[in-house]
Amino acid sequence: MSRSRLALNAVAILFVASCALSSLAFLDLAQTSMPYQDPTPEMLEKQAADIAAAERLFTVSTAIAGALALIGLAAFFHFRKHRQTRTTDHGQCGDH
Repeated sequence: MSRSRLALNAVAILFVASCALSSLAFLDLAQTSMPYQDPTPEMLEKQAADIAAAERLFTVSTAIAGALALIGLAAFFHFRKHRQTRTTDHGQCGDH
């Protein structure tokens, strides 16, 4: 497997991981936020604490997902530029 193909696979994994990370945290927040039917005051207090924790987790995971997406995007453009210059260099070689 060539380096460019390996780099492209790594970029794809970073994008999938960033999407999955933020999606899973959002689903956790949505599940925690579902209201109880006829809750007791203790259940409401626990749910409020769980919602606050889920919101913090969602915020942190979204920031990490954004960083992963930016790293993946930067790597994609870096390896794309590197591949284009390497292809251009091979095309200019007239000795062979």
